[in-house]
Amino acid sequence: MQPIPASERWFHIINNVFMLFLAAICVLPLIHVVSISLSSSPAIASNSVTFWPIGLNFYSYEKALEDDQLIRSVWISVQRTSLSLGLGLLVNCLAAYVLSKGGGRDGIAGYKGIVGFFIVAMLFNGGMIPTYLLVTKLGLYNSIWALVLPSVVNVFYLILIMNFFKALPKELEEAAFMDGANHWQVFYRLFLPLSLPVLATVGLFLVVMEWNEWLMGQIYMKADNVPLSTFLKSIIAVPVIDASNAADAAKLNNRSISSAQILIGALPILLMYPVLQRFFTKGIVIGAVKE
Repeated sequence: MQPIPASERWFHIINNVFMLFLAAICVLPLIHVVSISLSSSPAIASNSVTFWPIGLNFYSYEKALEDDQLIRSVWISVQRTSLSLGLGLLVNCLAAYVLSKGGGRDGIAGYKGIVGFFIVAMLFNGGMIPTYLLVTKLGLYNSIWALVLPSVVNVFYLILIMNFFKALPKELEEAAFMDGANHWQVFYRLFLPLSLPVLATVGLFLVVMEWNEWLMGQIYMKADNVPLSTFLKSIIAVPVIDASNAADAAKLNNRSISSAQILIGALPILLMYPVLQRFFTKGIVIGAVKE
């Protein structure tokens, strides 16, 4: 075994230190929020809590879970994310399959015009006011579809999936057609099973985006029907505690209960990411560059 050059060793050391620094920037704020949510009110009020709970208790989580609006907002976000994930993958995959055929004799008519239309739509949009007018005129205001339909088609995700489809061996598709399969069968039985990495990647993007997006909920939904991200924004901006007795006042703190609600809202994403992470790199690399 040849010795590793000194320059390469130093590169690995500096790179590892830099990555650890970036990891600390991402993880330490989360640890701080966890510590705040588990600490006592006097410790939080005196700014004594850093990365370890002081006066360990779970009272903030008990009070947070007693909030009916929090539970309702979680349920609305679950509906929104599930619908956006299913419809987003379906619509973008169908469009990507068609566009992956390209133009020419064996492709689709008007291929360049369709691609140009999608590129223009990716770079420019109607803006907030026309979108609001469209949503209200369609009767979608204060319904779950106001949060789902405007973002179903995403050209960036479409391009990722399309390039992944283009990278699949043409021989597999030709063999399926020779065996009597039609386009629906090729798409459902061949392309989708082979595209798990890019579908998991796009699915992760969709889930994170829809779960964390708050502006549409504030614009299109009434106060008692907002998704979780919009609700969390409101409780951070406005105090949430209305302690009815001295015992509650001693245990509760605005920061502790807000931190508990934020962690409850972030928990689904924190649990989902490790499951899909192994597909992420392969999906984003193969889908971003056509071979």
